[in-house]
Amino acid sequence: MTQKTVAFTDESKAQVMRLTGIALLWVALSALAYVPSSTDIVKTTVVAVLGFVSFAAGLSLFADSLKRDILAKVAQGQRG
Repeated sequence: MTQKTVAFTDESKAQVMRLTGIALLWVALSALAYVPSSTDIVKTTVVAVLGFVSFAAGLSLFADSLKRDILAKVAQGQRG
């Protein structure tokens, strides 16, 4: 049995970061929809905090992946 190693390129890392960021933003959106309808204060607080953390992390990952894409395209344009 042979093992294949998969090397991530900068482009694939940026794509994974972008998709992870989008998923976290969806989690934050679902938390935003859940919080007003909840009656339990403890659950609401936990969901609100997790939603905020998901929003911050998702936005950061998404923005960083866009930055990497832009820098890669600029570097590619300077080479060719």
